[in-house]
Amino acid sequence: MTRPGAASGMTTTASGDSKLPSISPEKTMTTLRPPPLVELRHLHAFLVVAEELHFGRAAIRLGIAQPPLSQQIKRIERVLGHPLFVRDTRNVSLTPAGEAFVETARMVLQQLALGIERSRAVATGDAGRLAVGFTPTTALRLLPAIVHAFRGDYARVEIALSEMMPDALIEGLRRGEIDLALLRDARPIEGAELVTLHTEPFVAVLPAGHPLADPAVPFDLAAMAGDPFVLFPRNPASHSMEAVIALCVEAGFTPRVVQEVPGWQTAIAMVGSGLGVTILPESVDSLKLPGIVYRRIESPIRSIICAARRIDDERPMVRNFIERGASVMPT
Repeated sequence: MTRPGAASGMTTTASGDSKLPSISPEKTMTTLRPPPLVELRHLHAFLVVAEELHFGRAAIRLGIAQPPLSQQIKRIERVLGHPLFVRDTRNVSLTPAGEAFVETARMVLQQLALGIERSRAVATGDAGRLAVGFTPTTALRLLPAIVHAFRGDYARVEIALSEMMPDALIEGLRRGEIDLALLRDARPIEGAELVTLHTEPFVAVLPAGHPLADPAVPFDLAAMAGDPFVLFPRNPASHSMEAVIALCVEAGFTPRVVQEVPGWQTAIAMVGSGLGVTILPESVDSLKLPGIVYRRIESPIRSIICAARRIDDERPMVRNFIERGASVMPT
């Protein structure tokens, strides 16, 4: 129930208790705005006088005449409704209100300086938050190298990492849920630019007992023509499967696929069990598993890791990450 004639919108509940009205965030922001008659230069002038406790010396420090300085202080006092200084012919001292206002004025100027500095840092890409999505296959070598190098140059940028499959990465990029996507052998993406960061050769992944597993035996991919292959299914977001097929065709055969698997580790596990052989990008050799041998395939066909960004995202922070990514590892 609202009490008739209540001031300032205060209401009274049925029990008779007073209840303050709720204040919207917009009204709060309006309430917190500094009065229009108090300017930043007035706050600075006030602090100088508070430090010097002498209007003449303060005017010299500020590079202005004493009368304009006195007018600035009087303007603040009119806004506050209380004197800030006690003045006589010999001394100047702060009133209790002046002492309290020193902390307020100092905090306002410090926070403004910090806000200006942070805004500049964000505008130049030196600070902020960067959401980076990546596929599991880019995390073995390239991603750790990029993050380490980028943090060394841009320590105030927070990097939020999300591991996803390629189709989820592309959708997240389109929706603005991530700022960058690290993809392997990506197909063109509508509305996005793909920048090559790194290329690497492929390797044959063999069980230890395979005739080509012996490093003393010269490697020839054509010798794998009769082997059963464990490969990935074709993916609308990636042409990795096509690259592997092209390698085999280049060697004179079409691989006989006996099992399709969803990921690298599963493929390697299948090879280790004796089910067959596979072909993967060279960074897979970071996974040192017993019973598995990797042999490099010499070919111009290579796996490509790229960074995808929205074409309308021109933020320096995004550009800096891509530039750092392209420089950390030789192709």
